Amino acid sequence: MARQTTRGRGTRVLIAETPTEVQGGKPWWRGMAITGAVFLALVILAVFMSLSGGGGGSDGSSDGQSRNAPAEKNTTGGDTKSTAKKLVNGVPVGYTHNQVGVVQAAVNYQVARSSAAYFTDEKARHATLAAMMTSQALERQIRNDDTGMQQVLTSLGITAGSTDGLVARGAAMGTRVTTYTDQVATVDVWMAGLVGVTDKNAPMPVSASWTTYTLTLEWQSNDWKLNAITSVNGPTPLDAGSDSPTSVDEFRTADREFNAPPYVG
Repeated sequence: MARQTTRGRGTRVLIAETPTEVQGGKPWWRGMAITGAVFLALVILAVFMSLSGGGGGSDGSSDGQSRNAPAEKNTTGGDTKSTAKKLVNGVPVGYTHNQVGVVQAAVNYQVARSSAAYFTDEKARHATLAAMMTSQALERQIRNDDTGMQQVLTSLGITAGSTDGLVARGAAMGTRVTTYTDQVATVDVWMAGLVGVTDKNAPMPVSASWTTYTLTLEWQSNDWKLNAITSVNGPTPLDAGSDSPTSVDEFRTADREFNAPPYVG
């Protein structure tokens, strides 16, 4: 049986009823068809994602298994048979050593990088990365994300005193395992995202986007850890449109009253 844990505004965590260790404490979205200052912000987001990609993937593979061996069909949607064992810095960790576990890790790690706090709170960002990254990729990802997040906040007009106006959320629409061995796996995560500012004078209103992230994970320290991230736009559905977008005030209220999608597993 699962229970729900809430950590501040945003992400909820669903984990099994096992002893939970809490040791502390939502980059990303591109492709919105808008112009002007908003376009500039998206360009900066694109640059950030390019930085986030990084190298450093392992060449290792398990005995008797090629790293490029076809992955088994992914059937993990809605499956809670495999669960993370605990929280570290608010991030679920402790995944099973199989495809179910690596998919859950990929989704949860990207969702963790999609919160408003990840954008605005450097200490929280570093703690989040420390919980999910491989030892060899951690410092690189901290440098890249710190640089990228500052560029994003500047483009959005966010200052130290206006962080409460930022809306940033992400939810996984689907996953695909492209390669898998006992030591290294590559998982595509199709994400829907919201990012923007709930201020009538903000350069970027709250807008939606669709992105596919490719995450390379390694089995390290008896867990699946994130080693590299890249992204491409889409798949993007047709926008049926409406008479007018939701008002800034309504978005502010919704962001305050609605929890973000829960972690999986």
